[in-house]
Amino acid sequence: MGTAMALRLIDTGHTVSVWNRTESRVAPLVAAGATACATPKALAEAVEVLITMMFDKKALDATFGGESGVLAADLAGRLVIEMSTVRPIVEQELAAAVVKSGGAFIECPVGGTVTPARNGKLLGLVGGAEADFERARPVLEQLCRRVVHCGPVGAGASMKLAVNLPLAVYWQALGEAHALVKHLGRDAAWFMDVMGDTSGAPNALQVRGHAVVDALAGGTGGPTAFSLEGIAKDLNTMLAEAASLGFTLPVTSRAAHAYNEAVGSGIGDRDAASMPAYWGSRPAATALTLDVANTIVHVALGKGQAMGLQPLTVAVLDAGGHLVAFQRSDNSGILRFDIAYGKAWGALGMGFGSRELFQRAQGNPSFIAAIGMASGGRVVPVPGGVLIRNAAGALLGAVGISGDVSDADEACALAGIAAVGLVAQTGA
Repeated sequence: MGTAMALRLIDTGHTVSVWNRTESRVAPLVAAGATACATPKALAEAVEVLITMMFDKKALDATFGGESGVLAADLAGRLVIEMSTVRPIVEQELAAAVVKSGGAFIECPVGGTVTPARNGKLLGLVGGAEADFERARPVLEQLCRRVVHCGPVGAGASMKLAVNLPLAVYWQALGEAHALVKHLGRDAAWFMDVMGDTSGAPNALQVRGHAVVDALAGGTGGPTAFSLEGIAKDLNTMLAEAASLGFTLPVTSRAAHAYNEAVGSGIGDRDAASMPAYWGSRPAATALTLDVANTIVHVALGKGQAMGLQPLTVAVLDAGGHLVAFQRSDNSGILRFDIAYGKAWGALGMGFGSRELFQRAQGNPSFIAAIGMASGGRVVPVPGGVLIRNAAGALLGAVGISGDVSDADEACALAGIAAVGLVAQTGA
């Protein structure tokens, strides 16, 4: 994005100086007529208007701080236009530091990717004083098709997070939609043609639809315009911002889990258009991570709702009996956790699902009584405690569910384990 914007400014007649954390990325800009600077400080002192666009707060801190950073320069009379996608408080703190150093500051995170940046078609979301905005407007209007003054510093960052949220969620939703019809055996182009003709299709499909088709057909999604790693960073930033404002973003939270998983699989540098393909073909889980455990819980609770069951409580334990994830539905009884935990703990303790414990209790009640005494009463010998194994048979943990009849509890545990591609052992 920074390279594309710099080239756009060169094309529109500006004298441009540049610096990049990755030195090799400066070469094409120098070839186009820009002047390379050795440090952020040198860059700030060489220009009247300084535009910064960094990946995250850590990169911003490294660029602005230190002896060679922007804030070490004499910023008197200079205007800083900060375009990174970060939390509002980051922009506010940076603005205060720039003003203290004698400069003026606005934030202008932008909507759009590399091609719009190159063609001056971005959406600019400005936060800052009116006078500083007017000073920046001539430059911003050469980069953006529309510039919106959202309010004081921080307002632009808030709006940028809001703008990015629906599209990030959409790419994940599109992957889930494709998973529902993958068994039909139709090709990716057919699927995208139908999806693109629905009321739920965003404008992004007109530009990136071909990339989605490529990814669904086994490709990489083409050149990266907005990386999966970048979206994951933005989603995590949205969750942190929501928490600071006192509310939650449940849909965003689940999407963030999915993107974090994709990045962890090693494809973080791919374009967002590859997310639908990843979700439908991702490998089965091999470890009981927090994300995997949370997925088991969410699917199990969803299964219970679909079956019309009584409120459920779900506990996921690792192989050592430690609680990894736990949730209880609204109005689930206060003893349900102890029962769910006892089902899972008993399965782990004996090495087989709690259905077998139940069956043994019918024929040998003294044996079950002895187990109860040995475990301090923690073992609950009824169905609903299911062991979790990987494809090789290694024990990863157990799920315990309580809330309805035991057979129904067990069915929900099986649905959760199947959803992550692991193997369930009920003891049947």
